[in-house]
Amino acid sequence: IVPLNSQSIEIEAKSFYNCRALVNLVLPQGSTADDSTTHKHSFQRCALLQDRFGEGADSIITGLTSRFDDFPVHKLCYYHFSTTAQELRLCIEN
Repeated sequence: IVPLNSQSIEIEAKSFYNCRALVNLVLPQGSTADDSTTHKHSFQRCALLQDRFGEGADSIITGLTSRFDDFPVHKLCYYHFSTTAQELRLCIEN
């Protein structure tokens, strides 16, 4: 798990190449994929991510960095190891 509010990450070309079961990944805002050096992009053959966000690395990065934008309770649950009951209660009440 990438810690909440981490600095952005640059994903190298072919970093997740052929990770056909990869589906649960959160990237910090501002993360990018460097796919300029190869014909194979960072998420090529990641079928589950491509089915959800589209084939291009840019669309996958956008999907992964904005995963919790409209789901604050889900975000707190994903980061359960650092979420307090009080934070969760406040989020639900708002």
